[in-house]
Amino acid sequence: MRASCGSAHGFTLVETMVAGTILMSMSLLAALWLTGVSDLWWTAHSQSEARTVSQLAANRLVAELRSGTRRAGGSPPNAVIPAAPGNTQVTFYLPADLNGNGTIIDAIGEIEWDNANPVQYVHVPAQAQLQRLQGGLTRVLANGVQSATFEDAAVNPALLQNEIRITLTLQRRTPRGRTVSATAVETLKLRN
Repeated sequence: MRASCGSAHGFTLVETMVAGTILMSMSLLAALWLTGVSDLWWTAHSQSEARTVSQLAANRLVAELRSGTRRAGGSPPNAVIPAAPGNTQVTFYLPADLNGNGTIIDAIGEIEWDNANPVQYVHVPAQAQLQRLQGGLTRVLANGVQSATFEDAAVNPALLQNEIRITLTLQRRTPRGRTVSATAVETLKLRN
């Protein structure tokens, strides 16, 4: 009877090392791929968030500014935008029931304006915020604001006399440190 010689039950050291190296390489590639996918997802998510916040803030400004006026001189007061490069704020007045008759229209059919409480939208670069100021109260409309500009016909001659253009740019950072930004631009007509 002959003993069988050469029947191996297991792996050699070289085979185990090759298999381990292949497994580690595949694991490293999978980890790199997942990291890249995660970074892409966070970038897209941060970009979408910046776009949504900038558009919501612009819509809020537009909704309130449409109640303001651009009439020249006297009453009602004008919306005021400083000359560039200081055009990072706008001041305007809102209609109000000043005589207590339940409407914003006075006895002669004119709109009553709250001249004592101007509304001001201001970009505060040090805090990266867009703020709404009125009557000593400050409300933050958006955080992460990289820039905010307000333009009228004096700043941008392409605009009509009663138009204002708002440009808001917001920035967000992904967990991996990538900076993304989004800009919302709105042009609106004020009351004449």
